[in-house]
Amino acid sequence: MNMSLSNYRAGAMVGDQGYPAWELLQILSAIRRLFGEQAHSDVCARLGVAPEVLGHITLVPVWQVDGAMEALCALTDDREIGMRAAADYRVSELGFLKGHLARCQTLADCFYLLNDNPEWAGTMNDSLVTLTGGKLRVRWINTLRIPDSQFHCHFLHSLGALVVLGRELCGQAFPLGSIALTEASHPCAFIESLCGVTPSFGAPFCEWTVDAAVLALPVSYAFSDEERREPELIQPSYIYQVLQQLKISMPVLPTLNELAARLGTSERTLRRKLAENGCNFQLLRDKVRSQAAIALIIEGRLSAEDIAESLGFTDVSHFRASFKHWLGAPPGKFQRLVAGYPTTDSYPPTGPSSLSSD
Repeated sequence: MNMSLSNYRAGAMVGDQGYPAWELLQILSAIRRLFGEQAHSDVCARLGVAPEVLGHITLVPVWQVDGAMEALCALTDDREIGMRAAADYRVSELGFLKGHLARCQTLADCFYLLNDNPEWAGTMNDSLVTLTGGKLRVRWINTLRIPDSQFHCHFLHSLGALVVLGRELCGQAFPLGSIALTEASHPCAFIESLCGVTPSFGAPFCEWTVDAAVLALPVSYAFSDEERREPELIQPSYIYQVLQQLKISMPVLPTLNELAARLGTSERTLRRKLAENGCNFQLLRDKVRSQAAIALIIEGRLSAEDIAESLGFTDVSHFRASFKHWLGAPPGKFQRLVAGYPTTDSYPPTGPSSLSSD
């Protein structure tokens, strides 16, 4: 299997970035299945979507998927609702993704295909992926500062989909190695039943593991000739273009007016377009800088002072305060949490950090 030892994926999507339409359709279908026709109709009306149209388009804006997940969470106090909603996923409903999956030989191929191309499955998170001791570990990082309960729901929904679809792809059941949740302990019988493992609670990150032997399972799903067709090309969104301009400007990010000039528009129009797509200039600036900071911290070669300078901060204290605002923990503590990739039942990790003073 072609697996990297460690991989930070800055994949969190915002605004009008294209999220697979089949993902939104599945969440809406789950709302109908779990809460009835009226709840389904209300959510569709609130989001301005027509389910009968979703089956014929490729992408929808991220904010609609996030809105559907927010509505799902608001309909119940059930802390397992994200995974319950994913229980009826089917490979046949994966739209253009089927054309990519049809080229995979093993579950490892499927996982790394999606990990390397997050836009094909959609994602609200960044992630840190490692392969050590015969286990693949995937840790979610909430760089978009999504409310904890909603982020937890996204995590369980994604994990449930991976398990359900993985089993259909390989034609056999398999357990996960472990699941860690950031929330306080709550009933988890459905998670245990679907994933074959009891989650741990109160962890600093949501994460899951699976044995490498599971990833080696061959894909046996019989894709039709139609499903094997070359997938349609996904066009970059407006938010994607804005993010690319910010990334190539690092470490000195442009002002809103400067960015508008580069994009051939006015500051007012740019501000309006960002708002129409559910985000703002500061959110995108924070996203670019936080992802760059995370990558450098995980790499582990630079001190906090050097990272602050490389990201264009005037002093290290400003960088530390900003990082804590982005991730909820200062850079030193964040580094200690990710260093060595502790098992899900061994929190908190211990050990020195190159990012001192926090």
